[in-house]
Amino acid sequence: MSLTSLLPDLRAYRGRRVLAAMSGGVDSSVMAALMAEAGIEVVGVFLHVWDYSRARVAGHGSCCALEDAYDARRVADAIGIPFYTMDMRERFRRDVIAPFIDDYARGRTPNPCERCNRFVKFGALLQVADQLEAAFVATGHYVRRRDDDAGVHILRGADMRKDQSYFLATTRREQMERLLFPVGHLEKRDTRRLAEHFG
Repeated sequence: MSLTSLLPDLRAYRGRRVLAAMSGGVDSSVMAALMAEAGIEVVGVFLHVWDYSRARVAGHGSCCALEDAYDARRVADAIGIPFYTMDMRERFRRDVIAPFIDDYARGRTPNPCERCNRFVKFGALLQVADQLEAAFVATGHYVRRRDDDAGVHILRGADMRKDQSYFLATTRREQMERLLFPVGHLEKRDTRRLAEHFG
């Protein structure tokens, strides 16, 4: 399979401004590069949600979150897009960690990822998109989007082992209408091939 056949059809978004949620990882890096190559006006954003240096989390160095931000910035520089880091630590603590602790103390089984996606990731990213006059927010999630007369439909990612559509179960329809998932139609191995291609 050629690399060209892996490229998503992003022509409908050409000339539009899209906010790219960049984590510093391969999936979001390829997502941003695909959009930039398609002629989309891409603005990269990294959400700093946790301070690992204070938490002393096993497996994380003293500046893990900062290293991720640096990685995302390096990619943004390489593909020639503007890049911003947003400090979301207080919002994450308030909207994700505090409710998690409260639910756990009451004997419930909390789902921090659902709250993070709804309130921090997509909620905050869409607010930033509005401030920057971006029409859409794109992520590196392995999810597919289909639009028809009935509206936006979220489908499982093409790579069943990496599917992340369940993360979006509580995302509101008005949020969903502004989300793009440029790597959702790819297998993870193809995302890696594209990463090598983009350098």
